Amino acid sequence: MLRVLNSQAVRSLYSVSDAIPAMSEALVGFSNGSAFQHPRVRLEPPATGGVVLLMPAAVSDQLGLKLLSMFPRAAEKNLASVQGLVILVDTVHGEPLAIIDGTAVTEIRTAAVTALATDKLAKLDAVALSIIGAGVQARGHLQALANVRQWDSIRLYSRTAERAFALAGWAKDLGISVEVADSVTAAVRGADVICTVTSACEPILADADVAGSGVHINAVGAFGPECRELPSALIKRAGIYVDSREAAFAEAGDLMIPLREGVITRDAVIAELGEVLAGSDGRRADETTVFKSLGLPVEDVVACAAIYRLAVDRQVGDTIDFP
Repeated sequence: MLRVLNSQAVRSLYSVSDAIPAMSEALVGFSNGSAFQHPRVRLEPPATGGVVLLMPAAVSDQLGLKLLSMFPRAAEKNLASVQGLVILVDTVHGEPLAIIDGTAVTEIRTAAVTALATDKLAKLDAVALSIIGAGVQARGHLQALANVRQWDSIRLYSRTAERAFALAGWAKDLGISVEVADSVTAAVRGADVICTVTSACEPILADADVAGSGVHINAVGAFGPECRELPSALIKRAGIYVDSREAAFAEAGDLMIPLREGVITRDAVIAELGEVLAGSDGRRADETTVFKSLGLPVEDVVACAAIYRLAVDRQVGDTIDFP
């Protein structure tokens, strides 16, 4: 029996607070080698401008395959720019168990990972949060970070002011007070923690914007070797943390471009987040830190396995006789 779970079902079953401990387990497992994932398979159908990513992973008795599509013409049908699903498979008999909306899972688990990174790498006395971007990831990050520190101020900037004010209104309904800034510089001025959650391909932050000591940056957007949110000068002077060293230097323009320029070496990465969570050294005094988040397939598999168990227990979702 194959269970199909759409975005609404996923959100009804699983929250960022559920995902945080699960993502910690997944990240530690990845870094210590007890979890397996294959490097992303990237397909670019000719003449479409689109990209399809295939990402298999296995954690303990959990196995899954994530598929993401990114097509510029999705907007013609009012579809999200990034769409996806996860196929969950039983590791004993090979039976496909579920097809789960990957967009909602990605939003939830990405925000949970950022919360873990912020908790470990931001200053303990951090009080000012800045979020650049106003899409689904910005929404998830507002929720995820609300209780990581006691924020005195949260500032938000988006190129589209209408979206920024809409997100601020949504946050207000949750009891989260958010100020909309009129520029990136104004949004990050005096910030202790900065989250960049955009689709930018050119740096959206200037090095001079990050002037305080001990600032922590979560660089979440800008996927691909040629896209980045952060300038080389900022990367050069920061302590760098990643979810995967291998993936960071194969897919993250934020690191690959400075590496090609000769600004950094691979040794610029201090640790994987899983290593920090397992007890390795984190922030060093007043240094600026950057966590470059790419997202790991093992995170999706762990999240989807939990979602599937909850769906079976609560009889949520549609079922199909298969095969």
